[in-house]
Amino acid sequence: METSTTPRGRKNVREALIQSASVLFAQRGPAAVSVREIAQHAQVNHGLVHRHFGSKNALLRDVLNHLAVDIAAEVGDAGSNEPLGVLVGSVLGAASNQGAWLRILAWAILDGVDLGELQDRFPMAERMVAAARMDPKGSLDPEARVTLIMSVGLGMMLFAPFLQRATAQDDVQWARSRQQIFSLVLRDGTTT
Repeated sequence: METSTTPRGRKNVREALIQSASVLFAQRGPAAVSVREIAQHAQVNHGLVHRHFGSKNALLRDVLNHLAVDIAAEVGDAGSNEPLGVLVGSVLGAASNQGAWLRILAWAILDGVDLGELQDRFPMAERMVAAARMDPKGSLDPEARVTLIMSVGLGMMLFAPFLQRATAQDDVQWARSRQQIFSLVLRDGTTT
């Protein structure tokens, strides 16, 4: 191991551990990755995971929060009258870390991790609720409307290959279907 590539200092070590954990958790899931593997990938001593985070679950919380903040940063700053449809389109079209965040979230849920105790920062959900409050449509409360949008969006992102193949859609048809579905849920699930 070259000392020039070994992270030094609290900030650099934490960043290296978060980045390494993000990669490994997204590939195999949090339960299948050891603290020792994360430290080795980050090129630091495994004791530093516990020193800087306290536990693997605390590291997982920081990974999920870090990715959520990164996604929000990629989408950009919120405007004062940010339309919900534009915001949802930005979330779906941007965010290079979105796939990693989604895979880690899915793995953690499948592993039985209590996500209510893990992720505590939800910048995009907060922005979507604020936008839904400014643009009330249909019969759903803003929180319920955003829950519907996020449920459909997360499900479609996570299961896209299965859904596209199961419904025998080529890429053009799949893009059209996604657009139609999101148009529907943005209208609060109503057809009028």
